[in-house]
Amino acid sequence: MTNKKSFILDVAIVGGGPAGISACLELSKMQELKVALFESEAELGGIPRTCHYFFGLRDRKRIYNGASYAAKLNSLIRRTSVEIYTNATVVKIIPGKPEGLHRIEVLSPQGLNSYECHFVLLATGCFESSCSVRSIPGSRPAGIFTTGALQELVRLHHQKPGKRALIIGSEHVALSSVITLRSAGTSIAGIVEEDGEIQTYPSVAKAMSFFFGFPIYKSTSVSAILGDKRVKGVELVNEADQRVFSVECDTVFITGKFRSYSPLIDDTSIERDPLTFGPVVDMNLMTSVPNIFAAGNILRGGDMHDLCALEGKQTAENILRRLKSGGSSTGEWVSITAESPIRYVVPQKVIPAEIKSQRSSWLYPGFAIQVEHTLKYPILEAWSGNEKIWGGSFSKIIANNRIPIPINRFDWNKVDTKKGITLKLKTSKS
Repeated sequence: MTNKKSFILDVAIVGGGPAGISACLELSKMQELKVALFESEAELGGIPRTCHYFFGLRDRKRIYNGASYAAKLNSLIRRTSVEIYTNATVVKIIPGKPEGLHRIEVLSPQGLNSYECHFVLLATGCFESSCSVRSIPGSRPAGIFTTGALQELVRLHHQKPGKRALIIGSEHVALSSVITLRSAGTSIAGIVEEDGEIQTYPSVAKAMSFFFGFPIYKSTSVSAILGDKRVKGVELVNEADQRVFSVECDTVFITGKFRSYSPLIDDTSIERDPLTFGPVVDMNLMTSVPNIFAAGNILRGGDMHDLCALEGKQTAENILRRLKSGGSSTGEWVSITAESPIRYVVPQKVIPAEIKSQRSSWLYPGFAIQVEHTLKYPILEAWSGNEKIWGGSFSKIIANNRIPIPINRFDWNKVDTKKGITLKLKTSKS
């Protein structure tokens, strides 16, 4: 192995998906900055490289298919002064002392190199929970995939995954799996959802179910995956009447339940959120370590690609602003936490003095929550100690979808900065 070499950077971006590339594009506007992007894969673009349609609407202002969207981002960044390293895996982050340089260790075909950086942006994305994480019983024969593995198998390697597939989970990504499977010539045995409501747009799911001729099993759990060498079927349980039945298939796809991919913060002083498994960030998307930022799905698991791209751009703007201000803060932080059935809230810290500059809508990545189960007629409330500081009602909240939180509407005069803010959900009626 070659001897380790050391380099100096202004900003190091870890992850070459929409968030990382969009951050680079914004940072490159300040040409005197030395910016480098590190991507472990051979190509830039992230997950969209293997997907189909509806990419780029909010960040590029037009619709691309996944491959074209990734190619567009790749083309744009190649025109900048950003140093691009592919097949380059960041294996370690060593946070520096306050106001000091941070260090990252990067393994590539050229060896192990060290980079000292004024700023680091983590944009390593997320992954789907496996059978083991979900505690799905049964054997582990061939023919069990995640959606990511499916997309690569079909889109990149042009292979047919199986003859008949059962999809576990009903988040948006399950519908993406249906489209990919049908394009590969694989029939759909059904979609299985353990909750009483599906976790995507019901009208779209019902239309696809009718058009492609497959059932949607709600309130249904997996009791066993059947088969020795290859999947032969799946044994299911209807939770309403405890009826056990089997569905024949030779392939199973485990979809959704995304988790942050954040091993780089292990064994560091970067605070981890126990709900998202990613780093805790403030409203400027900076972690608990000054000048180390995070953006995209490392913060929350699966979110829409274009919101991740916009968040990458937003984070780059925050880095540039911090460069110009010398790293000064404008006030005291207030923590924001969430109670079940809210899965999490991101960001987890806020400066009341800066909330007027924060936008919050489905068009812009700001403060948002996700919930564990699809809920009808929920009421969302924000509390600080015994004081209610905001409340809002909804006709329906779909599970595992981003719900913006209008923090600018909170009654900040009632906020106890030491007690922080807690978000709570209750159901007004059935």
